[in-house]
Amino acid sequence: MSDSVEYSFAAEIPEKDYELVLNCKIYKDWFEASSSKFKIQKVHFESVNYFAREHRPLFIKLNATATLPDGRPVHGVVLVRGNAVGVLVVLRCEGQKYLLLVRQPRFAISETASLEIPAGILDWSGDYRKVALSELEEEAQIKADESELIDLSAFWWKDFTPGFAGSCGLLDERIRLYAIERDVTSEQLKAMDGRNQTYVDENEWIRTEVLPYEEAAHQFIDGKNLIALFLYERWLKRPDC
Repeated sequence: MSDSVEYSFAAEIPEKDYELVLNCKIYKDWFEASSSKFKIQKVHFESVNYFAREHRPLFIKLNATATLPDGRPVHGVVLVRGNAVGVLVVLRCEGQKYLLLVRQPRFAISETASLEIPAGILDWSGDYRKVALSELEEEAQIKADESELIDLSAFWWKDFTPGFAGSCGLLDERIRLYAIERDVTSEQLKAMDGRNQTYVDENEWIRTEVLPYEEAAHQFIDGKNLIALFLYERWLKRPDC
């Protein structure tokens, strides 16, 4: 952290957590990236949410006083949560394509059963592929090998960015997107539909759903789904295909 930055904390954040917040990976990564391009004078931490199973910051809301290099001020409210991964699961069965998706409650958008691709927050390891495989197994109950992952973000953006920004006016998050393709029998396809996963500690209630490829595309509203589908379609049309 820069000694020239003035830090302050909201009253509800315990003083014993100050160093924990300042030294956690998601904040340090955000600060390093931002301070390399902006002049940051002050950072006020407004709130911190923690993981349910460990006392480690999950979301950090802050309000910074910052400017562009030429001195023009910028909007400083940020919700820091770190990067994430998402995996588009394409199933092929008897000449037809399907998507394996998950439904789960999303309180923020007032949806009790939001339709999404398997996804999750990048953990401390920073290993996108490892987290992608873990989320596939946890949310979709699919065990996959790393060689099956199609790195859609690397295909589209090369090394320009690790992923797309879903809400760049507020979130620091960039989501790295992958896809996998699987040939399945009709019995396997049926078995993948309607599986329930419950993770009480994280308040996650997940149900898998298999939908025809085109039908699915018209049913979901989640941004990462649409971007993943766009990138996958472009990947299918790549010159070397």
